[in-house]
Amino acid sequence: MAHVNRSEQAQRLMVINYPLIRTRDDLSFTARDVQGRMVNWPRNNPGVAADWEKGMYFFDQEVSALAAFDETEAFHAIQFAIMGMGGRYTNLEIGFAERVAAAAVVGLHAMRDGASEFVPVDREDS
Repeated sequence: MAHVNRSEQAQRLMVINYPLIRTRDDLSFTARDVQGRMVNWPRNNPGVAADWEKGMYFFDQEVSALAAFDETEAFHAIQFAIMGMGGRYTNLEIGFAERVAAAAVVGLHAMRDGASEFVPVDREDS
């Protein structure tokens, strides 16, 4: 019987089929209004049960793909999505927030083990 250590298991689980996402405009849950301003979280979402998984997908697949390309842009995607939720808590928001909370706990664990804290890049175009 072959034994696999935990880090090998984690590496296999972390393989995600990343969609091509390079900016917040590429995220399926963002849009531009008629004036061209970024809408960072869906407005008027109906709050159906299937949205829980959809909210998790937004984080697990799309934000993860963005972070693989540009961590600061992913940081802003998370930050502005949460701010854009504006107190709504349908299944879409709950699914997304659940994944953010889980990632935050992993990050805190990594920091306890010596990982450095993330600091977004200060850019003029942000």
